[in-house]
Amino acid sequence: MKLTAIAFTFVVSFFCRAQVNIQEDVFIQSNAAIAFFDAPVYFNQGILYTPQPQPGVLLFSSAEPLGANNTSHADTPVMSHNHSDFVFPVGNDGVYQPLSIAAGDGANLIVRFQHFAHDDLTIPAGVDLISDQFYWQVQGEKRAHVGLYWNTFSLLSRLTDNLADLTILGHTATGWEVIPAQLAPFGEDGVTPTSLEAGQIVSQGPVAFGRYDALTIGGIKKVTALLVSEAITPNGDNINDTWYIENVDRYPELSIRVYNRWGGEVFAHQGRYNNDWNGTYKNNTQTLPEAPYYYRIDLDNDGTVDQEGWIYINY
Repeated sequence: MKLTAIAFTFVVSFFCRAQVNIQEDVFIQSNAAIAFFDAPVYFNQGILYTPQPQPGVLLFSSAEPLGANNTSHADTPVMSHNHSDFVFPVGNDGVYQPLSIAAGDGANLIVRFQHFAHDDLTIPAGVDLISDQFYWQVQGEKRAHVGLYWNTFSLLSRLTDNLADLTILGHTATGWEVIPAQLAPFGEDGVTPTSLEAGQIVSQGPVAFGRYDALTIGGIKKVTALLVSEAITPNGDNINDTWYIENVDRYPELSIRVYNRWGGEVFAHQGRYNNDWNGTYKNNTQTLPEAPYYYRIDLDNDGTVDQEGWIYINY
């Protein structure tokens, strides 16, 4: 690619009221700025980039950036000015990973994407995992709903150990905190359904960006361990009348066997268990005597006992 150098210091260049096509790599000098007004900006082929640690900035006012991708985006801070809705065309290290805002106020917001780990990877309460692959730097007092995007380069598969959900994390002066969020139905192209390969997560309410200096994505693990009740009291008072196993619905192929103290099988079940055994002999109407009973649970019915212990029947 041909390199076009724009090397000002504390100078602003304005592209006013005319369509702009980014066809080549563009270098923006430290503390310089390029401002786009009104007409759309098309990313065709080329990276707009800038040095660290005092980078230049792209300012969009009314104009919208279009067509950004992994080979054509802004590897520099991008400022949104006078946008209630906006998609920041940011990327880094050959990876395009935008951030969007919606229903925002009139304040400015500056965003830069970093395709490497944040300095602080301390996991906040209520979250099990935090991305060590990327984050977005944010600066400004804007309030808006926020959407974060990911793709195959984001390596969200590294967060998939028993992953139940994703969430947005915001970094404050004291560390990361959870921003309530939900998965969007589609990813950046608006067509491909959200998956771990590519997708979008959006905040449930407006985010006060002035509180944060960075945003990223965290993961919440599934609670998969079985919590087995240690007692059944089938006396009709609707309290512990049946044997309850928490999280058992996650294992629809499991096998359960219960034995008396002499090793005789008194109850067996295979398949989805509905927490409905009430202490009868092999699930008929004959009640079992008060006594301890030994159980064995095979979670995937492969012949291996995954969990075992004692339960007590009391009346």
